[in-house]
Amino acid sequence: MTGGTLLNNRYQLLELVGSGGMAVVYKGVDSLLHRPVAIKILREAYASDPAFLARFQTEARSAAQLDHPNVVTVYDVGQDGNRHYIVMEYVDGEDLKSLIRREGRLGVDRAVDIATQIAAGVGHAHKTGIIHCDIKPQNVMVTREGVVKVTDFGIARALSESGLTDPDVVWGSPLYFSPEQAAGERPSPASDVYSIGVVLYEMLAGVPPFQAEKPTALALKHIREEPKPLAAMNSQVPSQLEWITRKLLAKEPSTRYRTADQLAMVLLKYQQQGEQATRLYSRVDMAEEVTGSTAPVRPAAARRGAESNWLTWLLGGIATIAVVGLIPLWALVYREWTRSSAIPTAPPLLPTAAATATMVVVPDVQGRLWEEARDEIQTLGLLFVLEEQAGAESPEGTIVRQDPPPGTPVIVGTQVTLYIAGPPEMVEVPGVTQVPLEMARTWLEQAGLQVVEEVIWSTEPISTVISQDPERGGEVQAGSIVTLTVSGGVEIPIEIQANLANLVVLEQVELREVQFRPGELVAVSLRWRALANISERYVVFVHVIGPDGDLIAQEDVEPLQGARPTNGWVAGLILWDAHQIRLPANVPAERYQLRAGMYPQGQPSFRLPVVDPGETTVELDSILLAEIEIRP
Repeated sequence: MTGGTLLNNRYQLLELVGSGGMAVVYKGVDSLLHRPVAIKILREAYASDPAFLARFQTEARSAAQLDHPNVVTVYDVGQDGNRHYIVMEYVDGEDLKSLIRREGRLGVDRAVDIATQIAAGVGHAHKTGIIHCDIKPQNVMVTREGVVKVTDFGIARALSESGLTDPDVVWGSPLYFSPEQAAGERPSPASDVYSIGVVLYEMLAGVPPFQAEKPTALALKHIREEPKPLAAMNSQVPSQLEWITRKLLAKEPSTRYRTADQLAMVLLKYQQQGEQATRLYSRVDMAEEVTGSTAPVRPAAARRGAESNWLTWLLGGIATIAVVGLIPLWALVYREWTRSSAIPTAPPLLPTAAATATMVVVPDVQGRLWEEARDEIQTLGLLFVLEEQAGAESPEGTIVRQDPPPGTPVIVGTQVTLYIAGPPEMVEVPGVTQVPLEMARTWLEQAGLQVVEEVIWSTEPISTVISQDPERGGEVQAGSIVTLTVSGGVEIPIEIQANLANLVVLEQVELREVQFRPGELVAVSLRWRALANISERYVVFVHVIGPDGDLIAQEDVEPLQGARPTNGWVAGLILWDAHQIRLPANVPAERYQLRAGMYPQGQPSFRLPVVDPGETTVELDSILLAEIEIRP
């Protein structure tokens, strides 16, 4: 469904850019306004459910009212036949999950900046009464310029409130939903705040705070367990930022920031303070952090008037107790002063050894080999001790952490503890083929491995892992990458990338069906890209080949770009070339190969040589497209 497909005579589909359990996403163009758009088309299972569709359309139209630089703008919601779609702003970038998988832990400043933008966009929605319900890295787009765009507002809520259920799909993303969502309660803005906290934790730690094999076990962890301290996962996280993150992940919604807008202001304030994680807080600062208040700075009298009555009585009581307790102390001080008034004043004290000790600043040796660190520390007159840091991701023998931290003034002779990375931990790769992608990813991340996905055309159920590299049982270093080949269904084009004589490349094939009956038509579309200007006319052949190599059926036709034959093609031209091959009525039930290639017009024996087979195989300059099955 690409190439020339047009929805409601307005939105042209150009290429598939994403595929999920609920919908497929195409890059397209709005032919009326001449602008690029992203078009999300619901899968048939959801488009055929009236309750879901009604809720989905209501939520999508509400989301279309959002206008914020950190929210993907919804332009239109419509229907063309049995295809229901949303037209959105096209974002030139990648989703945050892909970014984390590729780079691992993000830098503190970058993670806070992304979280601030997420909170700003979601906070704008909260002001209009919209709760996202499914904040996760996959729903956060990051442009090449670093601008964050949150997408899919209200879609998860439409699913949850329509009554639509699917045993294979857990809506609300168990890795990221709040304890109250895990308990089946109605979400609130504070639920989105929790999910943002999970995303922030993952950006800083490289993994989500909770992981489990089954969604029910994961839900219980959100409800009952506390995540590992961020400092244990990333020593670079300042204590103030860890405090903010713990507040976001509080089990009780009232303990978190009430809305994402409040969170955005808190994170913005943190950014403005820089790295001053140990600064002293005034009483007003602490009150703001505890209550989640992020109101603009007001005169002291106005702030005091806004304090709640219980706090006033509490402080008053503490002051009274303090004053009463001071009376005996003052009496004792006065008695000692009058007693010592007749005693001559003692001579001044001589300086002590501690007062004259030499002070030095602890150097920053993190990331360096321990031998180099030792020399610098000893040159300053400091002592050192080595301790191995278990599970460190740094190269063996390098310093991953130090205590006291860099920049600390200490007395000469102070001991500095250097934590060095030991030999890399080896882990066994679990087998995840033929299981759903989310479960496979959870198993691999729990084993300490990173995951890279490659989505391909397949007749396997969508999001099923078809193969993995390395395979099950192999031993690799912790943190290594496991590449998963995942089924995208038959709506994903088949990658070919075969080069014919350095003239054209057969890039992709679209084949929506793989099972046929005798006498039926086999419909296939080929995507060609010209590598050079072509001066001759060529014919494209598509053959159905039997198991013994016999030609069963064929179509040979010259592809046309508009009214131009191949001798009018120029370098860079891209063409979708559609073919229909009629199967014989008496063809036996068997598996057959679908093959294609090119030859000069009138010379079928002189096929264009295939100089690079790309992602497939070639035999006698005939390119294997796919295998099909003929049933009786």
